[in-house]
Amino acid sequence: MPKYNIIYTSPQKDHYLWDGTSLTKLEKAGQEILMFSGKVFKEEELAGAIKECKKAIAQSFPKDEAPEIKTVQIAVSD
Repeated sequence: MPKYNIIYTSPQKDHYLWDGTSLTKLEKAGQEILMFSGKVFKEEELAGAIKECKKAIAQSFPKDEAPEIKTVQIAVSD
């Protein structure tokens, strides 16, 4: 069963991971592979999780009227 992370890209092109309760800035120092971690959402949970993520974005980034949110499928073995 596929699982997903939810990533928000701010107008300043910073990337944030939605963990279900807050946005955490993803830092990348160089050429290393960026591995997402934290809360994973099942496909049936995505709609509700994205809705909650949009609420957090509205509070943290009130000037971003068209937030860029994407889901990233991650490989998880059950």
